Amino acid sequence: MDIESVIKAGPFAPTWESLEHYAVPPWYLDAKFGIFIHWGAYSVPAFGNEWYPRSMYQQGSREFGHHLAMYGPQTEFGYKDFIPRFTAQHFDPAAWVELFRKAGARYVVPVAEHHDGFAMYDCSLSRWTAAKMGPKRDVIGQLAEAVRREGMVLGLSSHRAEHWWFFEGGRAFDSDVRDERYADLYGPAASDKTQPDAAFLDDWLARTCELVDKYRPQLVYFDWWIEQPAFAPYLQRFAAYYYNRAAQWKTAVAINYKHGAFPPRAAVLDVERGQLADIRPLFWQTCTSLSTNSWGYINHPRYKTAASIVGDLVDIVSKNGTLLLNVGPRADGTIPQVEQQMLLEIGRWLEVNGEAIYGTRPFRVFGEGPTKVAGGSFADTQRAGYTAQDIRFTVKGDALYAIALAWPEGEVAVQSLAASAGLAAGKVKAVELLGCDAKLTWSQDARGLRIQTPREKPCEHACVFKITGQRELAFDSVLQVDSTGVVELPANRAELLGAKLQIAWRDAGPEITNWINGAERVAWMVQVSQAGTYEVAGLLACGEVEAEFAVELAGQTLTGQAPRKAPWDAYQPTTLGRVKIAKAGPYTLTVRPANPQTWGGMTLAGMTLRRIS
Repeated sequence: MDIESVIKAGPFAPTWESLEHYAVPPWYLDAKFGIFIHWGAYSVPAFGNEWYPRSMYQQGSREFGHHLAMYGPQTEFGYKDFIPRFTAQHFDPAAWVELFRKAGARYVVPVAEHHDGFAMYDCSLSRWTAAKMGPKRDVIGQLAEAVRREGMVLGLSSHRAEHWWFFEGGRAFDSDVRDERYADLYGPAASDKTQPDAAFLDDWLARTCELVDKYRPQLVYFDWWIEQPAFAPYLQRFAAYYYNRAAQWKTAVAINYKHGAFPPRAAVLDVERGQLADIRPLFWQTCTSLSTNSWGYINHPRYKTAASIVGDLVDIVSKNGTLLLNVGPRADGTIPQVEQQMLLEIGRWLEVNGEAIYGTRPFRVFGEGPTKVAGGSFADTQRAGYTAQDIRFTVKGDALYAIALAWPEGEVAVQSLAASAGLAAGKVKAVELLGCDAKLTWSQDARGLRIQTPREKPCEHACVFKITGQRELAFDSVLQVDSTGVVELPANRAELLGAKLQIAWRDAGPEITNWINGAERVAWMVQVSQAGTYEVAGLLACGEVEAEFAVELAGQTLTGQAPRKAPWDAYQPTTLGRVKIAKAGPYTLTVRPANPQTWGGMTLAGMTLRRIS
């Protein structure tokens, strides 16, 4: 169907304002656990990682030297020559999906096209596809059928944006990237310092819309680099097309993005190989892999443990997120045995404890305990191991689940449920351990909820205590400006719209740090209950640098200069001015650098809104 006619006919227009009326589908909010699949011709060399197609043309790299030694000069054996070796002779989509179901996954997201430009689906816009060469099978189509037969949700990922520059190294020396016969695979091979041109962007949009129409995925995952300015109007058009197609088909869909490529409400944030330090009011996703050193299959992988993945799954879900966990099949279509065993181990844990994961929502706090989780991308190997004192919470109905991330010998003390903590709404009536039939001994006092644990563990890894008797348990996802007219917007409740921004915790509370990129910004969701004039203030610092910033709210913009005072955490309250809010409803308050070119950096502890008339 014509792209423009779908956009014009549907409820969504290709503008950020329209797209921010999008709502995350219930199936996604409830699923909590999915499987990502990186599989392609890069699985043949199985060296370095899935960026081998780029690195083999980067002179001086380890992959460049390996390629010369194993395959010869890139004029004689280029990346295209791996494709005939990518035969996938043992690829069994039904067996794959059965494994994913046993692992407890609720959705499956194979990579439809990676940066290498080799489509794993039957693409009408390219001859370089798995349906036409290599396996000569429509890999995505066959997986789609298998996923749906098992009652799971199909997603697809597109990493094509980076193809603009992925093979640029091959331009610098005599290689097959320079050969015009293969320009439709390797091209454009431009510089990553340049913006993609209209021809590339039009092709990107056409390919992505074709994926939607041909396979009807309920999730489209985008990798990074779509945050480049040239992509913005194309992202708007794609999102309007996809959401409008979903409306026609009466299905519920989602888009994943990174690094502020979409406004917070227009799609679902993905944090690559990392987590968040606190509950995010908007639903989000972590994507990470069983392997720490590659997404695709390589000969010498370094693996995580099932215990660490279960702990991270629980931590992510407690903070209003979902885990998309990657596997990397071999070129022949087999999934390594160690990866199968890890998935089945996770599945056994979910068989016992899935009640505390699927369909849950965050508690008023995500948890407690000594182990600190670093917020942000590429930080999932930076934490210490979880302990029995690390407890995470989830909520479903009138049940609160307290999940100890390691087995507590003898007793577990849930300090957040102390009578004096202010989080317990009513007295605890019952406590049980999932997977255990024995009656537990417990007590609740000023020190917490203290539970005596049985001698035998009901399962490996984390254990779940189901607590009933509480009321009004769920986390309030939107900050409320109530009848008193005042709301605090703390740093840890902000949406971080940038790759480098981080939440740090100091003695006085959370702060937004590492704000040195003038293109990055932060935002809060605010529910205003009463129209009126509101005063906007902030608690911020900038050391001795230039930090002129702007605050946007209800279509109005205020500007200010962070107080110049060392050190960087010498916070000063700053009143910025007033805005008029014409009617009650949801709003987004955004803080951004006023001039990205002169931005020196700032730390921000939070903002305040106060109704004055």
